[in-house]
Amino acid sequence: MAETRGIGIDYRAAVLCHACYADPGVMPDCAACRGTGRATSMPLCDDPWNEVVPRLWQGGHDVRSQSRSACVVGAEFDLVVSLATREGYGPDPGVEHIVVRLADAVLDDGAAARVDELAVRVAEAVESGRRVLVRCSGGLNRSGLVVANALVRMGRTPEQAMALVRAARGPWSLTNPAFVQHLSTSA
Repeated sequence: MAETRGIGIDYRAAVLCHACYADPGVMPDCAACRGTGRATSMPLCDDPWNEVVPRLWQGGHDVRSQSRSACVVGAEFDLVVSLATREGYGPDPGVEHIVVRLADAVLDDGAAARVDELAVRVAEAVESGRRVLVRCSGGLNRSGLVVANALVRMGRTPEQAMALVRAARGPWSLTNPAFVQHLSTSA
């Protein structure tokens, strides 16, 4: 079993609890996960995207409403980074669109390098005044990884970046332990 900080989380299957995030000091008393540090399912978000900091948005292709058109991107953004794509979900022609497939799983060296490159690109775009959307399927983990990584490059600590993502997108953001570990070591 692959572990982090000796708490016994299998990176291949686990999703961190949205309440304690497998923090060893909190986890034993956590009612949400009953002390396991893991969650078994995640709900969909209410909104297709949310602003994390000015000009930087995080979102996905699926929301609770199940309305296909709710998550269609038009010309609201100057740059859209899609870590998962679907035909007909935009953005409009003329909007810069970067598509990089990324699995919501363990980060190998190649995937980690792509995440870091995207984070640099996103941070540069936001700092130059462009409106940026980073999206994946549910808008929680993959998009959260890139957004938080960009925030670190913009001067936030990894903890601050993760807190901003979770405050904007909800407590189920960044529950992939491999992504949390990558962010924790990216400072």
